[in-house]
Amino acid sequence: MNRGDALRPFVVAAEELARAAGTLLLQFRVRPELRAESKGRRRELVTQADREAERIIVGGLQARFPGHGVLAEEGVLTQAGVASTSSEWLWIVDPLDGTTNFVHGLPNFAVSIALAHRGVPVVGVVHAPALGDTWVAAAGLGAFRNGAAVSVSATGEVADALLATGFSYNRNEPGRDDNSQRLARVLPQCRDLRRFGSAALDLCMVGGGLFDGYWELYLAPYDVAAGAVVVQQAGGVVSDLRGGADWLHGGSIVAANASLHTALRLALQ
Repeated sequence: MNRGDALRPFVVAAEELARAAGTLLLQFRVRPELRAESKGRRRELVTQADREAERIIVGGLQARFPGHGVLAEEGVLTQAGVASTSSEWLWIVDPLDGTTNFVHGLPNFAVSIALAHRGVPVVGVVHAPALGDTWVAAAGLGAFRNGAAVSVSATGEVADALLATGFSYNRNEPGRDDNSQRLARVLPQCRDLRRFGSAALDLCMVGGGLFDGYWELYLAPYDVAAGAVVVQQAGGVVSDLRGGADWLHGGSIVAANASLHTALRLALQ
């Protein structure tokens, strides 16, 4: 059995649970009583929908794979951002990436589920229920959008690139890079730039060739793990801002096709 075939059961489970959580999110979306709470910073929001979606995912993963660890954002199982157990296999879960979009009625939000083996993400599922898109990728299997194979773009120059980025919740705190200087440097050089408010979807759109490149700062593993697998399995390159491999835990990420990646990263310096 090759690696891709060995990962198929995990892909199937992740997609099933992502769709179940997505159905719940759509139900919450039409509830007038839905209230957003602050997670410390006023602009960083969480809702009951985030927590209920996480319960569906975490419960399903524990039932199917009791020996696996789970790292989830909202703290349903363990303290937020803390793995439930030590294991070679770790599920990395964001039950609602793009909560601000969700709260304001915008469709750009997603359920993001990744599986890492010995610290390396090998499965990624990103389900955007309001957009009708499901992105699935796994090592050895490739990357897919709604069942159709996808690949990164062939754009080789920043001048021809449609790029995406985002801005951290902690952007006005002392000593933090608010990304504004990088934006000011890159925007005049590229074709155009978008800010959609969901790191998982931004990465998927790089994988699907809709964006040519993407970068962002101060992201957590559950923000980027699944989308990064989509980029990699679609033929793209993912790194930190320095060009190294510490994009999962290092707090910065640059994703693009292989032809554009180095030029984009240098433009961001």
